[in-house]
Amino acid sequence: MGRTKSTAKRASQRETTMEQPPQDHPMARFFTNLVDFNNYIIKFAPRKETTPRYLSMSLLDSQNFNNIRRILSRQRLDIFVTLRGRYYLDLVAIANSTMTIDSNEENPSLFTIHFSLENNKYELHIGAFCHLTHLNWSGTLFKSGDNPPSDWNFNKIEACHYFNLDPNSGNKIPIKPMNDEYRFIHYFLVWIILPRTHNNGVVMDDELVILWAMVHDLDINWSYFIVQHMKKIQEGSTTLGLPYVILWTKIFKHLNIDLSNAIEKGLKETNCINIATLHKMGRGGIANQPQMQEEYIQDQAQEVQGQEQPYEHIGSSNIQQPSMLDLMQELQRINSNITRSKEENQRNFTRMDRRFARLNRQVESVYAYLGIPQPPQEDEDEDED
Repeated sequence: MGRTKSTAKRASQRETTMEQPPQDHPMARFFTNLVDFNNYIIKFAPRKETTPRYLSMSLLDSQNFNNIRRILSRQRLDIFVTLRGRYYLDLVAIANSTMTIDSNEENPSLFTIHFSLENNKYELHIGAFCHLTHLNWSGTLFKSGDNPPSDWNFNKIEACHYFNLDPNSGNKIPIKPMNDEYRFIHYFLVWIILPRTHNNGVVMDDELVILWAMVHDLDINWSYFIVQHMKKIQEGSTTLGLPYVILWTKIFKHLNIDLSNAIEKGLKETNCINIATLHKMGRGGIANQPQMQEEYIQDQAQEVQGQEQPYEHIGSSNIQQPSMLDLMQELQRINSNITRSKEENQRNFTRMDRRFARLNRQVESVYAYLGIPQPPQEDEDEDED
């Protein structure tokens, strides 16, 4: 009888030992069971970070992108797109491998993020998430893959015409025909707000809906949107990168997680959305103006002060005067943008005329139904000499 108990005890001990991660692995200390460890090794350890980007708001001022600044502010994304700092990729991978997101069935906008590190379990509620990201939790609940809400009045063909895109290009529409302003908003979308690792030069169907909502000042619950994207990436293929590494570092610090033994990575000059970014997008004539470049460097240096970690100044001291070819190309781009703006305004006027015509018909039908004559329309007063 005693031997049977001893054998059962040894079997139980072997089973418990088998469930523990191998202690000789450098990341084993972060896991309490073999299941979570294997999930990390197979699905998340091979992943690299989605290249983090951040924006200097002074760039929008220097390029007269006032409408972009207004849109970002209206959507409460103006602080989120400027988040920067050092990050800890290994911890981000571990947090993703153990992450679960609990939503309130009655109110899906209320959620809690759960994850584990070492022997500790952590949770982040919606209030803390919004505090760290400066995002709102009100607005329309929308995520990738959803059909556009009916009150957004979204139509793909109309949206493509609005952004000067080809509606016959399928789900991957080339971005080049868009004007500079909309291309730049799309750049923020695919690199910062909805980051991905490939096809950044095309507009997906989901992105077309989001762009439509942003430029038409439609309210989006960005906290819900981004958390759902985190969940989608976590459940997706191992070829997908790990997004929001800067945000995850803010979460770690908020929860007082010890980062002293973690591997730290810093941002580089190329992580900043700057003049060079616009140059690659085809605004070379403007980007190479020396005075503008020097002003941007000064603004960037001022923004660096007060940050948690120092950064190198953006820009190069070897600045050349724009060539005649650059100036001609810039003039062509300006003329193209003016033409597109005129066409867009004409489309807006046409839509307004149609709406006024519908309203007039509705008013006439009301008067006819009531059986009373419609009052005559007054002529506009002529301007006096």
